[in-house]
Amino acid sequence: MNRDFVLDPAHRRRALYVLAACLAVLAAAVILASQAQRDFGRVRVTDADYANAGGIPIRAKLYKPLSAGRECPAPGVVYIHGYQNNRETGDAYAIEIARRGFVVLNIDAIGRGHSGIPGEPTTADFDRTYGGQASVAYLRSLPFVDPGRVGVLGHSLGAEMAYLVALRDSTLKALVLTGYAYTLEATPAQPKNMLMIIGKYDEFRKRMTGTRDIEREWMGTERTRRAFGIDRPELGKTYGDFAAGTARRVFVPPITHVHESHHPGAIAETLLWLRAALTPPEGDWIDPHRQIWPVKEFSTLVAMLAGFALLLPLGFLLLGTRPFRPLLARPSDGYACPPRDYRRFVAVNGVLMWLYLPLILVLFGVHKYLVRIDGAFPMMMVNAIVWWFLWVNVIGFVLFRRWFARQAAPRGVSLLDLGISDQAGALRVDAGRLGRAALLAAGLFFCMYFLEYLAEKVFLVNFRFVWPFFNDLTPYRWRMFLLYLPWILVCFLQTGVFLHGQLRRAPRTTPMRTFSGRSWDSVVALCLPVVLFLAVQYIPLFTTGFIPFEGPNGLFVVFVINLFHILALLAITAVISTWFFEWTGRIYLGAILNALLVAWSFAASQVIAPIPV
Repeated sequence: MNRDFVLDPAHRRRALYVLAACLAVLAAAVILASQAQRDFGRVRVTDADYANAGGIPIRAKLYKPLSAGRECPAPGVVYIHGYQNNRETGDAYAIEIARRGFVVLNIDAIGRGHSGIPGEPTTADFDRTYGGQASVAYLRSLPFVDPGRVGVLGHSLGAEMAYLVALRDSTLKALVLTGYAYTLEATPAQPKNMLMIIGKYDEFRKRMTGTRDIEREWMGTERTRRAFGIDRPELGKTYGDFAAGTARRVFVPPITHVHESHHPGAIAETLLWLRAALTPPEGDWIDPHRQIWPVKEFSTLVAMLAGFALLLPLGFLLLGTRPFRPLLARPSDGYACPPRDYRRFVAVNGVLMWLYLPLILVLFGVHKYLVRIDGAFPMMMVNAIVWWFLWVNVIGFVLFRRWFARQAAPRGVSLLDLGISDQAGALRVDAGRLGRAALLAAGLFFCMYFLEYLAEKVFLVNFRFVWPFFNDLTPYRWRMFLLYLPWILVCFLQTGVFLHGQLRRAPRTTPMRTFSGRSWDSVVALCLPVVLFLAVQYIPLFTTGFIPFEGPNGLFVVFVINLFHILALLAITAVISTWFFEWTGRIYLGAILNALLVAWSFAASQVIAPIPV
């Protein structure tokens, strides 16, 4: 790959076509997602902003069926998402509930998304419902909501918040818990009309229910006896009376914790429950199995992938312009990683990546017993991920130096050959080249940020799939972005050394085949250890019910689940890094761009609140 290839008019024309196609796909996906969440014009969706009793701002997404009005107020439902999420995670439920005649307030719980930051849990005015109680009050104040027909539902920690609200408020007519279990405080009369949904393979089932086998054990527990008022009720059977508020039911689908917020069967159960408890207009009722939320969920995935994809042709085109043309260089032919060495390096990297949970345990030991880390670095989930990634790369750097001194340099391989230096004899990075790389990376980053910002402000959708990935940033979260960016950049610089220095295989017959092959090698190196780690966790879970990595009070489960989000980011950044290395012959442009993207993802999507373990 060389300067002539990038400057060739035919190649630039193809890149322009690909860029246009990516933009068209992104726009179409955003519009389709927006239409799906509006039920194609039958539901109005807007932002709602209010505050809790302590003045902490709360942002929510308000779904209002067109049939709801002052003269015909509709029943209302507040949805509260789980710990490591934001309001869009509740869209699957919110969309289906709203299109059946309910007004839905789908909130960013305090400490998530665009809502404010919680105070210390030890203070008297700490909001244990993270905005849930204030959200019920706000929903009831709306003129098109019948305040006498209001319910709450939530997932995981959000279900706990909903449960606390419902326990305190006997006027709430329905409660749906997903991924959470009622406690000994529940009685046959309070909370009113309670449905519990928890997956057979829910990784938190021991923490939530105290059981190892929910299907066999849960209905015989003291908690269930107190909540139902009878001994050993049956799963999947409704007890009590909706009119009296004593209806009770437990549904256990064969799913995991995360799947509970995106499962058609769980959603259908919820719809039927809310219909019986809150009596929406019969004219708005739709068969509960006719669900359109997957259209929205997969559309936002396509939009996000199109956003990443357009960075490649856009970067290619910009590298051919006068300001960035000096960055163009062919990767050196002075080194190629033999297949045997590649497998050895990937295996060593896999061992380092498997230090994930031990390193997190050390971090939380320091946090609990030595010094409070969240005073300086408030995002504890991000702290754990960056701590792990940093140590993997620090150890990787030490191993790289040893390999370079003992094996590479004696064979005549230079730091220039590895794409690290601009000179063969020593580590010398041209400041002008580095500045241009940083400027181009920033330009590409802000291009994607602008597209996501536009999608969110105009269409109320963002880039996500199951997990939150990207949102526009509040001023506070911009500060978080800048706080974590340097540490993430250090990690991606060393990752670039590893992928494009040590692991770089021999070129293929064409530039695009070389890019494809090296991208695959990079993705395998970063993602295979994580895939194997997840397999060790989930194969025993699905086959025997045993959870290998559970940790104290479920601590490890939180971080293992978070690996799915990390896995996607590792795969995407490996491709981006490889693409820009192939055109510039250096690791820096790809490393800076990836650091900006991942810092944005972490600042936008990760929670700022105490970890509930």
